[in-house]
Amino acid sequence: MTKKERKLRFEALAEYGCVICMRPAEIHHLIGHPYSSMGKKANDINTIPLCVDHHRGSQGIHHIGMRVWEDTYGTQKFHLNKIDIPK
Repeated sequence: MTKKERKLRFEALAEYGCVICMRPAEIHHLIGHPYSSMGKKANDINTIPLCVDHHRGSQGIHHIGMRVWEDTYGTQKFHLNKIDIPK
């Protein structure tokens, strides 16, 4: 993915809003197998928009953990497939 493509994707994701609550969003790189491995960030294509609360907050994937978050809100793959942003 070129820098321009990355910028356009991230802008479109941020404009889309959080996939959970539609509030303003930041970019979340999907975590866990098959998206990332120990110490490596997922490819920029494997990204979804999450608000601060659902990303890093008390209900966020990085706070409550991937399994609990996915049990509560649906899988990251589901949300990745749900958004209609060009890859």
